[in-house]
Amino acid sequence: MKATVGGLLRRLLPAALVARIPLKMRARGRAVLGLEPWPDLAVRHPLFRSVEYRALREAARGFDAPLAHKPILERGHQTAYLVARWLAEAGAGSAFHVGYASGRYLFYLSRLGIRAGGVDLPPEESEWARVPLGLLDEETRGRLVSADFFELTPEHVRSAWGAARLPVAVLFSEATFETLLPWRETGVSVPKYASLEPAARARLLGERLPDKLAELAPCFDSLVFIEPEPSAGGAGVVFERCARRVPGLSYGVWGFRPPFDSLFRLSPRFPTRQTVYAFVGDPRLTDALRVYAEPL
Repeated sequence: MKATVGGLLRRLLPAALVARIPLKMRARGRAVLGLEPWPDLAVRHPLFRSVEYRALREAARGFDAPLAHKPILERGHQTAYLVARWLAEAGAGSAFHVGYASGRYLFYLSRLGIRAGGVDLPPEESEWARVPLGLLDEETRGRLVSADFFELTPEHVRSAWGAARLPVAVLFSEATFETLLPWRETGVSVPKYASLEPAARARLLGERLPDKLAELAPCFDSLVFIEPEPSAGGAGVVFERCARRVPGLSYGVWGFRPPFDSLFRLSPRFPTRQTVYAFVGDPRLTDALRVYAEPL
């Protein structure tokens, strides 16, 4: 019924009138009427009303990609700031982002005094891995490795960071490996992985990922993956296998506290949330995490 009413309104409302309605109001109206599940996953919380966040958010405007009929998404800025704030409170002086995409996480990390870098697919293999010029300082850009994570080696990390600055405090991801997990019926967003057979993608996570973490672990004090919840696409089994390959790190699974649990969602179409899979060498990392999440 809602979709029918929404369709009628879409056809009957004059274009001139629609053009005068603010983008955010139009987007929320479409969601209410069932025309489009608009992914406005931003949350209201004192953390995002702070003077620090508002100043950083303004400085990060260059990451916003205007769309003709949709408002700017706030979720990515909120998640980046929360993770950067968490790591800063944990005393992490450096962080390596797996799947740095536009570099938004690196921007917030560096602005909070954390030495940042990371790895992502070459731009020709992923439309997401394009860093806007001028938004990251030259030193941070020099620590970006253009490669498939499954081909990343300790030498790549040493070359980008300098051997004297290893180990890096934390390697982390946020919705990077979700594209390899069958947590939804369709929709692998990275063409390179979408072309693989399901069995091949399963081997990447079930076999290659644990092996890769064991190989890279000496370069990092801790490993943190913010990825689909344990029951989604077998994510829990995947990271338990990883835990067995890095026995020197303390393993735990954490769920975000409200309202951050709704912020760390993967899609407005599915109820699937993300959790934190933490392989920790420095307990300060999980001590600081308790403000935002709790052990599952």
